[in-house]
Amino acid sequence: MRSDRIHRALVNIPNRFVLCRLVSVATRKFHDPDRRLQDVINGVIGQFADAEFATQQLRILADLETELPAA
Repeated sequence: MRSDRIHRALVNIPNRFVLCRLVSVATRKFHDPDRRLQDVINGVIGQFADAEFATQQLRILADLETELPAA
């Protein structure tokens, strides 16, 4: 079930709002018109349950945030 995958992903990314943001960005990148969106989301959440992938994505997000100009 998707909720089990989300709980496993929250072990690696404890902030649920950051997890939501990362999943939405990754879903847009990995989406293929031949696949159902639900399957893509489940796959992305499953990847965030993997500690190495989650750490890599958090580094990318941190780099993006430091490059944004201050308002």
